[in-house]
Amino acid sequence: MGMSRCYSLMKCLLILFNIIFLCVGSSACGFAAWALWDGRGNESGAARAGLLAVAAWGAALALGALAALCGAARSSAPLLAAAFSLLALTGVAEAAAAWWGAAHRPELRRALHEALEHTVRHEYGVLPSRTQLLDVIQQGLECCGADGPRDWQHSAWARAQGGAAGGAGGAADVLDLSVGAPTSYYWVPPSCCVPSDDPEACGAARRVAGASAGGGGLHGAACGPRVLAALARLARAPLALGAALLALHAAALPLAAALWLRAHPRPAYKA
Repeated sequence: MGMSRCYSLMKCLLILFNIIFLCVGSSACGFAAWALWDGRGNESGAARAGLLAVAAWGAALALGALAALCGAARSSAPLLAAAFSLLALTGVAEAAAAWWGAAHRPELRRALHEALEHTVRHEYGVLPSRTQLLDVIQQGLECCGADGPRDWQHSAWARAQGGAAGGAGGAADVLDLSVGAPTSYYWVPPSCCVPSDDPEACGAARRVAGASAGGGGLHGAACGPRVLAALARLARAPLALGAALLALHAAALPLAAALWLRAHPRPAYKA
């Protein structure tokens, strides 16, 4: 009776752990697929490789969880063996990723900064989700551009705005080095504006002289350092969840091994 109760408890715990793994793995796959689709090939090579790695890890975790659930329900030794292998593989991958991240923090910070700069220069106004995200960052953190408002001078969005203004009778995008040449300008998004009761103040402040890095009415701080500082504060919850996931792996692997050994058929000996 005691052994049967212990076996039932182990099976229930394994099922519970793997329901969590299934949800986490499916969510990771869905997020990676959405990010790859949303980027439409505009991500850097490193970003695409990272998303593919997340998708592969999520798929392996979800498949391992499904194998464990089916193996526990049917007491199937092959399924439990496959679940043990996949769960061990994903657990090792998580531990390796945590070690790599801790050892390469400066490189990760630099990669995040470069991704923000890439979004400013090439994705704003092109990809709706990146455009909305950058607007939220600039408004919420009261900043403008990855390294400051001047980042917008060489962005694809600002060139499009300048071309539209030139076509409407404004300064055209033609290089004029004469003494009487008009002053060159570039545009920054409305999210760079300091909140004001005057609706026309933002429109005037957004048109920045080419030799200037912004002025009154615009957020002058760079978004890069503020985003990294905000992520450092917010990273505590994901790090705690990652540690909990590793702990679940450490608990689920012995359970899967024990159920696998119990379900493994014993060889028959002939007298």
